[in-house]
Amino acid sequence: MANIEHQGNGKHAVVFGCSGINGWALVNQLLSGYPSTESFSKVTAIANRPFTAEEARWPQDDRLQIITGIDLLSKNDTVLVKALIEKVDSVETVSHVYYAAYRASDTPAEECLVNKEMLRAAVQGLEATSSKLEFVTLITGTKAYGVYLLDKFPFRGQTPLKEDLPRVPAEYAKDLFYYHEVDLLQELSIGKAWSWCEVRPDVIVGVAPFGNANCMAQTMGIYLGLYRALEGESARVPFPGNETTWRLLSTDSNQDIIARFCIYASFQDREKVHARAFNIADSATPVSWSQRWPALAKYFGLEGSGPDDSSLHPTVYVERNWEKFQALCREANLQEEIIYKSMHNTGSRMGSLRLMDFDRPFDLGRARALGFTEEMSTECSWYTAFDRVREAKIML
Repeated sequence: MANIEHQGNGKHAVVFGCSGINGWALVNQLLSGYPSTESFSKVTAIANRPFTAEEARWPQDDRLQIITGIDLLSKNDTVLVKALIEKVDSVETVSHVYYAAYRASDTPAEECLVNKEMLRAAVQGLEATSSKLEFVTLITGTKAYGVYLLDKFPFRGQTPLKEDLPRVPAEYAKDLFYYHEVDLLQELSIGKAWSWCEVRPDVIVGVAPFGNANCMAQTMGIYLGLYRALEGESARVPFPGNETTWRLLSTDSNQDIIARFCIYASFQDREKVHARAFNIADSATPVSWSQRWPALAKYFGLEGSGPDDSSLHPTVYVERNWEKFQALCREANLQEEIIYKSMHNTGSRMGSLRLMDFDRPFDLGRARALGFTEEMSTECSWYTAFDRVREAKIML
């Protein structure tokens, strides 16, 4: 990491979407001294919801400022620039933007429009307020390869997935907001001094202290924690997928690895990173759920076994035992409302464990060629995430 240490005196990082799983981890890594404590003189965390650094469980650091009330959807650039100048201390020094903001919509066309506009406002707002803008990092994900298309997944048998694969067919591409964001950055950066890159994780292993609507580590932790409490130590817990997905290969992406790579990439020479996409994952070696599940169960003192059609799906198990769970939540002073919402949203259905019937491991050659070689074991990745879910009072 020597090539990016001690370069940041006077540099100012801004993280959009800092209360989410990726944004939180980015701020956490920046304040934890990655790649060095001298990399940035100031770190600005921008989010919709008001909160304190203590609530976010970030390290205490005088470099941090938390900003709320910045409306990226006002469509009034004059108002936005005024808000940035008034709210963001030393906004004129912003050098690095890490963009992890997202606004969900049930209508794909609206989701594309809204998220494209938010990114445009963020980048052009900072362009207008800081002459020192150097780099913009956009975090997307494995949807860029069309995994969400399930039976229409276009790259079956073409793994590991590489960044130079074509986009999904046009009939689906028009509704994927990632592509709209990438095309926007390509357009906005023409003739500019600043560079940008796209970072693509697969299933993100991690959590933010405020809870995450579609976080597998959170919903899995809630389920396994309750299972251990009710079934006892060493109880057998079947994998909640099927025989096909039990054997398929994929690559986890821990939130810390993602954040560290985003920061690392943003300090590399322009010709190595500008307008390029980078896969990122915990390891270049993919794993199957037959390897992963026993390790996850072990954290809770359980025995993870293969799929069993007679077992209850996690959401059904929690629902049938909800009154007992409520009592345990109150006894342990857990965040019952967040737990309830977690087990009643799309993430809790754990669709990828049943519906993605194809291998989807990443090729990490491009990130490795850039010089980023950090890896994290399955146990370290998931156990760190479970520790954070527990610290946030979201699981037993």
